Amino acid sequence: MRINARLDQVSEQDFEYLKQNTGKTVTEIIKHSLELYVGELKSTGKHNNQVLLNELAGIASGPEDLSENVKSYFEEGLNAKYPAS
Repeated sequence: MRINARLDQVSEQDFEYLKQNTGKTVTEIIKHSLELYVGELKSTGKHNNQVLLNELAGIASGPEDLSENVKSYFEEGLNAKYPAS
């Protein structure tokens, strides 16, 4: 894949600093940066939470409208457990 990017002055200076101090090519710097960024993303909860959510979605049982009528179901449960005298 060929990449064309526009960098602001600070990013350009950072990029030049990396090139000069590592001796790496533009391609090597971009590849390494992508590896670091993907690794960081995978190690954070965001990625792990999404994977977990995908695995758990749809496995629960109960009324289909529970999220919409949670208060009425809660009230029914309380009334069943503690009937009014």
